[in-house]
Amino acid sequence: MTAAANKLNTMEAVDVGIKVRRMDFDFKDDIPDFWYDHDALLTMFLTALSATFPEGEKQFIQSVRNFQDQISDPELKKQIRAFIGQEAHHSKEHDALNDLMKRKGFPVLRIEKRMTKMAQWMRDNWSRERQLANTVCAEHITAIMADFFMTKAPEELEKLAPELRKIWAWHVIEETEHKAVAFDVYQQVVDDQWLRRSQMLLLTVLFVAETAVSTTQLLRATDQMGNWKMWLKGARYFLGRKGMVRKLLPEYLDFYKKDFHPWEHQRFAELNAIKSKYLEAGER
Repeated sequence: MTAAANKLNTMEAVDVGIKVRRMDFDFKDDIPDFWYDHDALLTMFLTALSATFPEGEKQFIQSVRNFQDQISDPELKKQIRAFIGQEAHHSKEHDALNDLMKRKGFPVLRIEKRMTKMAQWMRDNWSRERQLANTVCAEHITAIMADFFMTKAPEELEKLAPELRKIWAWHVIEETEHKAVAFDVYQQVVDDQWLRRSQMLLLTVLFVAETAVSTTQLLRATDQMGNWKMWLKGARYFLGRKGMVRKLLPEYLDFYKKDFHPWEHQRFAELNAIKSKYLEAGER
């Protein structure tokens, strides 16, 4: 048994539940162009992330499916099915958000095409083990970013336009619920610590570069590139003393520990709070 598995077994039993929710969001054209705190940079940052989700989620699903038949634990098999269901719905709902931004004239399609080519290159050139390791790493990044909006800075969700709060809260909830599934599959069928850590280093570089390029491409479709107040606010948001990077860095670095497991970052109270605030009773 791996060190991570041993560590998890000593923790309080994790029973967060992974619920597949069918949301069917419908985004109207009268939603403001800058729907995150009336800010172009922050809006285009989240739009850049959204543009990568449909193709990225498909890649995550396939990387786990590649090893699904090798899993014998019935509970993990159940979680895999729920993980696949949640990720499939993330693709669908972010397609709807991406379509809204396309209708507004932003070059989301350019990002989507680049992501499709990148995903195909990974499938053609990376082993199935590396593809799964990449999913594990991506799931950790999305989980700690979800934790930012759920725990570290929950007030940020209220800065979104009312029509957009629920899709992002829903995504935060589900990324938290299934954050350990790909990791647990990886530990059972691959369990290569060097591959996991080295892939995280590579993915971090790729993620930061791709997000920066995509955000800049989207911003160029606005009239805000010369808005120095926006850039100063963005610098504080990402790099300031209370910024996103500083708040996420400790949990990001935890990933490199030999005995790391995603559920050592337990957020059950916060998860229940955000469900109560943003989801209907039947959706919780």
